[in-house]
Amino acid sequence: MNTSERKERGKEREARARTRHDQRERMLDAARRIVLRDGFAALSMRKIADAIGYSPASLYLYFEGRDEIAQALGREGYAQLLTHLEPCAQIADARERLHALAHAYVAFGCDQAQTYELIFMARKRRSPDVGPPARRARASASAAASAAASVPPAPEVEVEREADGGVADVCGATLFAATLAELTPASGAPADRTALAQALWATLHGVVMLTLAGFAPSAPGPLIDAALDAWFGAQGGSAALPASQTPGVAS
Repeated sequence: MNTSERKERGKEREARARTRHDQRERMLDAARRIVLRDGFAALSMRKIADAIGYSPASLYLYFEGRDEIAQALGREGYAQLLTHLEPCAQIADARERLHALAHAYVAFGCDQAQTYELIFMARKRRSPDVGPPARRARASASAAASAAASVPPAPEVEVEREADGGVADVCGATLFAATLAELTPASGAPADRTALAQALWATLHGVVMLTLAGFAPSAPGPLIDAALDAWFGAQGGSAALPASQTPGVAS
């Protein structure tokens, strides 16, 4: 094969790659419109295919199925969340920064509910550390270890964790852990910063879900402030969001 032929084949490969990328983007655009219009539950391969004039079978040449498409949209949504929070991360004072991050996070979840669902709630995999089988396995291991040591088994404490390093872990660790490392809990006791970041994420996620379900105030800012004040003491004054930050319903 001479140089000219190699260049020609290289161009052909690049053209095929561009075509494949463009086709995937077209399918993702259609999926995004369906989710934003009708919700995640309405997303299906057939509806995506109908929206772009393809057969459902042809979509499987580009994606393994609906779950892979949802995951791709979730990654896109997570990037949007990071951009949304970026102005808050520039606040110098750690307590004010945490206040702004927490409020902005809840505002994003409430204002962009369908995108939020794709980020955190469209995953099908369940941690092997969660559920009755996992509890029984932990209890059995604890009993065996206790018997070997001739002491009664300790009471079981159920801890649910994300085992696969998924988006929820990244959110808790990345968005809040660095700021939490600069703060001391009101109790003054040493704290596991990773666990504290996960607890904060769980709290804020709960505020989002309760608000969307209509069980929380329409402006849940006081719930966020109460949680932060309980953990770190009352703030001297309300932290103003950066000028570029749209308040949203959590303000």
